[in-house]
Amino acid sequence: MIVVLAEKPSVARDIAAVLGANAKREGFLEGNGYRVTWAIGHLVGLAQPDEINPAWKAWSRATLPMLPERFPLVPLKDGRAQLRIVSRLLRDPEVQSLIAATDAGREGELIFRYIYEQARCRKPWRRLWLSSLTPAAIRSALAQMQPGSRYDGLAAEARARSQADWLVGMNLSRAYTLTSGSLFSVGRVQTPTLAMIVARDREIRAFVPQPYLEITAKFQSEKGSYQGTYYPVARSALHDSRGQLRAFDPLRARLPADGALARAVAERVRKGRASVAFVERSLRRTPPPQLFDLTELQRRANQQYGFSAEQTLNAAQTLYERYKALSYPRTDSRYLSSAVAVTLPEIVAAIAPRYPGQLAAGSGERPLSRRYVDDAKVSDHHAIIPTAQRPGALAEGSAEARIYDLVCRRLLMAWHEDLVESVTRVVTEVRSAAPEADLFATQGISQESPGWTVLDPKRPVDPNAKPKLPPGLATGDAQQITAVDILRKQTQPPRPHTEASLLAAMETAGRKLEDRALIEAMRDSGLGTPATRAATIETLLTRGYITRQAKNLLSTKQGEALIDAVHPLVQSPEMTGRWEQRLRRMERGQEPFDPFMQDIAGYVREVVATEAVKTAAPRQPRAAGTKFKRRSGRKGWAGWKSTRPRKGAAAKSGEGVTRPSKRKRGAD
Repeated sequence: MIVVLAEKPSVARDIAAVLGANAKREGFLEGNGYRVTWAIGHLVGLAQPDEINPAWKAWSRATLPMLPERFPLVPLKDGRAQLRIVSRLLRDPEVQSLIAATDAGREGELIFRYIYEQARCRKPWRRLWLSSLTPAAIRSALAQMQPGSRYDGLAAEARARSQADWLVGMNLSRAYTLTSGSLFSVGRVQTPTLAMIVARDREIRAFVPQPYLEITAKFQSEKGSYQGTYYPVARSALHDSRGQLRAFDPLRARLPADGALARAVAERVRKGRASVAFVERSLRRTPPPQLFDLTELQRRANQQYGFSAEQTLNAAQTLYERYKALSYPRTDSRYLSSAVAVTLPEIVAAIAPRYPGQLAAGSGERPLSRRYVDDAKVSDHHAIIPTAQRPGALAEGSAEARIYDLVCRRLLMAWHEDLVESVTRVVTEVRSAAPEADLFATQGISQESPGWTVLDPKRPVDPNAKPKLPPGLATGDAQQITAVDILRKQTQPPRPHTEASLLAAMETAGRKLEDRALIEAMRDSGLGTPATRAATIETLLTRGYITRQAKNLLSTKQGEALIDAVHPLVQSPEMTGRWEQRLRRMERGQEPFDPFMQDIAGYVREVVATEAVKTAAPRQPRAAGTKFKRRSGRKGWAGWKSTRPRKGAAAKSGEGVTRPSKRKRGAD
């Protein structure tokens, strides 16, 4: 007899159907030599402080830092009944071996390992690694199962994340709560993410607009009209070392707001004679975008539809689990393996009828380049793509329909030609009585070939898109000056974070990078993982540290108070990014577990010690002596509350302070 442990009942039913285990039992399905059972997300979690040491029940500075020698596991309240069933099956003498069929990722690996340990099971087991839930994919995965030991690195990473989040969340939430007198929730990833939002909001509030002027001139000839912007640079500075026109810098076009220079320039330009000094034309090719990973899918759905990261994840998860129409969504890869690439003809044949007249020749048949297929860049899971199983009638306009459409279009774009645009840079000179000519810069972009954009009708508008220029402009062409205008402008503050921009910032640990290649290179040092970033944002919203206004994410007073209270290391995206890099290395077997955890413990000691020596201003005696008791909630565990009344808003229990919910995975 073989026991198969899935993460959810729906997935267990899919696997059981393929195995022929069709007899329903209490908490499992049986048949054909298999018993297929399930967790309900997390059934087992790390013990709470008072369950490890009764002295840690009271929130007191004397108990900090809490550094357990070991992290015992305890059943989670709402899952105890199913855990008893699973444990009984795992220990049954008739069972010779197990199949771990929890979600194929670090969190799923941890769920299985915790249950295995809690049940005190020692039986051999293999790993079922599913990238989609179609019957064909399940059968293929069953034929390719690996020994569980192959995933020890992944388990070590997941365990290190779990224990690190416990140490940081439990200790620092208590430390800052005791210092401030308000209940604070501090998390290893949550707090640096909040810090980025707070920093952006404060930058916006502190921004003082600076007025400036620009001069524009309209030029007319028999070839047509166009507009140029006064560009006060020397002719020698226009070209690079290769003799090509440099990209125009809009900052150079700004003139002092007092208007003296602008009026002088405008006056002589109105009396001058204009002609084209330089024309440079080039073709710009933009290849089709790479396939979606979860973060990029969440960003695009937020830009195009205003979806939150959680909405996108939930829709993708539904398409994966219920409809079997998408591959595994919690992926950080934008590539396919060569084995998956072999299945593309069947997939394209299934989705092609949705896009009549929009497919490139050879779609699905022509091999894709290494921009899309690269075995070396696929680790746990490949990019998100449709499966060959049609989802049926999705409600028009539903989140599932829109996410499915985005993923289908993105895959089909891969066979299209590049977007080709003609870029024309023009420098117009105006000669007057002045010793040097006044220069005006113009850049025009026109589309030569739409390429892959035929499948991207709602492509985000490029704010830097330039107007078209008249065809046939050539050096020496005389131009009539039809208008000269002085425009009053002012500098603009940074834009508030949206979920799209915040996800990008989390991906790069707050570094401002535009180059996708650099972003790819930094994936190992971003904040959290693609699977947890949505949960982190929702946690900040739930706990009242940020609020959502339209598409913008804004910090609250409570969120700013937390950031003001914590140690600089606690709010540092860069340091958390370095931790993430070490965790990714641990997954690959390149980073030992114990030194990492020792460093986390050292960090906790340092921060707690810093709080302990602070000389706080006199306040009502409440912080150091305040005790907190467990607060019961709808699910039996909602965190902690003070035994004394307190002023002001309070956050809910912190990252690492609450147990993970039964169904929903928590944020880092």
